[in-house]
Amino acid sequence: MPIIGTAGHVDHGKSTLVQALTGRDPDRWAEEKERGLTIDLGFAWTRLGDEVVGFVDVPGHERFIKNMLAGVGGLDVALFVVAADEGWMPQSEEHLAILDLLDVRHGVIALTRVDLADSELIELSTIDIAEHVEGTVAESWPVIEVSAVAGTGVEALIESLVGALSDIGPPRDLGRPRMWIDRAFAISGAGVVVTGTLVDGSISVGNRLQCFPGGPIRLRGLQSHETDRDTIGPGTRTAANLVGIDRSDLDRGTLLAGPHSIGMTDRFLALLRFPPRSEDDLSDRGAYHVHLGTTTVPARIRILKDDTAAAAIVTTSSLIPLTMGDRFILRDTGRRRIVAGGMVLDPITVPKPSASNIACLTSAVLGSPSERADALIAVHESIDVDELHRSSGGGEPSSATAIGSTYLSPAAFDQRGQQLLAAVDSYHREYPLRPGLPKSEASSRLGGSSDLVTALVDASSDLFEDGPVVRQQSFVPELTASETAIWDATRLLLATGLAVPRASSLEISDEVLHALVRRGDLIRIEDDLVLLPDQLQTITSGLSALPDGFTVAAFRDEFDLARRQAVPLLEWLDAEGWTRRDGDGRSVRRSSGLSAADARSR
Repeated sequence: MPIIGTAGHVDHGKSTLVQALTGRDPDRWAEEKERGLTIDLGFAWTRLGDEVVGFVDVPGHERFIKNMLAGVGGLDVALFVVAADEGWMPQSEEHLAILDLLDVRHGVIALTRVDLADSELIELSTIDIAEHVEGTVAESWPVIEVSAVAGTGVEALIESLVGALSDIGPPRDLGRPRMWIDRAFAISGAGVVVTGTLVDGSISVGNRLQCFPGGPIRLRGLQSHETDRDTIGPGTRTAANLVGIDRSDLDRGTLLAGPHSIGMTDRFLALLRFPPRSEDDLSDRGAYHVHLGTTTVPARIRILKDDTAAAAIVTTSSLIPLTMGDRFILRDTGRRRIVAGGMVLDPITVPKPSASNIACLTSAVLGSPSERADALIAVHESIDVDELHRSSGGGEPSSATAIGSTYLSPAAFDQRGQQLLAAVDSYHREYPLRPGLPKSEASSRLGGSSDLVTALVDASSDLFEDGPVVRQQSFVPELTASETAIWDATRLLLATGLAVPRASSLEISDEVLHALVRRGDLIRIEDDLVLLPDQLQTITSGLSALPDGFTVAAFRDEFDLARRQAVPLLEWLDAEGWTRRDGDGRSVRRSSGLSAADARSR
């Protein structure tokens, strides 16, 4: 159900024309009827051609520009009104600038009140219109002479509107419904009702949505043009009965959308475009308002480059819901005029966007959600999965790598891979006898998770994940010639008997000792006790000579050990399933041919 919105100078006949087209008076307030002046948004509908069309009538007076801006965000076709007896006026220029900056490409120009102008004045007004719309979105719009009072030209205007409607195509459906609220009120017996234009998706009775700002709500009922509906599609004027929120918590400017479907931000990167025939005199020191959807919020800007289009960092006074590609109007409140139109490039902008980042985002902002997602990842390199979906409008990246709840760009992933390879290489050089860089340390160095380390290793032909460490595929810990000589002498010393010296007294470094334990040349019984494998084999083979209930002393005497060796050895044998302790005595559980698991099951 497409939406037609009016635009034009005050008292040029916008509301009268809407009433002539629809048979409905869009002015809702008594003050509007008394003064003959539209103050707030008005709404009407009718059938044009083969479909029902909604009308949004906006005020033309400069004092109510905020209300006008709240009504033009979801238009499909503009009905731009210029009075033939007055011609082009200041608000004509401002309203055209708004339509141009919001890129409202389809429209019809109604030259109204032709019954109050002679043919020469009508011709001059037509020429004047052509001069002002040159180079804007309205340049090719037809100009229809019409008098809503006399009925002149109304049929021709309808025909032109139907033609414009046929050019807009079907409404965009991204499966992510959004509706900027333009009215909120309470109805006795029903509760809170809000109205707006639904875009980007469908909603149904019973759906659970969220207010931004605000909390979760449920749709109790839906209407479109006073008709109850179970489901409403995008591009439709909608009235929604909400459950779960009070009227006092809702204002014009609240966004109704799917839960977690959009992010809230107060700082974003935008591409600014300036009104036709205006001077680019934006200053970082100006007092500005951002008009987005139906909301208005004070803002500061920082211009990043000066060109026919300018990128800027926009900082708002409060959080607002934004998605990449959203359009807004920037108004200078001091000079009381529109100074730029903006398009959101990055709702989660980096502190100092580079020219290449701005170019990357600009090239993708009008593309699909997935193209936007690719651009955002390329710029940020690393971004939260949910944040990317919210910021891109639901986009799924084409080539990013998902690590837990984070996406990495291909460039960032390759860079992390090089960092890990360098870290492993450095670790091998510093600790040539250790098996590799511990994964926990690798994660810390990369500032990521163990999942990132695993993904990088899996993608690398040079790295290998060996249990708790990462090493190079070709790396093998080897003793140097001098270390080998020391080990040979140590082995001879240990082999002289089971009563081996303390490990701390051996003339061998801790690094070499740990390496020998890892490769099985030594078996560590406790911190200060190591044995050769053959020595331990002698002890386990000789256990059968001990009686059930043997004591530490009996074990010590059997193998000619000191008590400092016997106690830790027995504790080791208990842990490995060779023996079982019962009070002060022990029994043998495992023979040389029985595994530890089998011994423990006995």
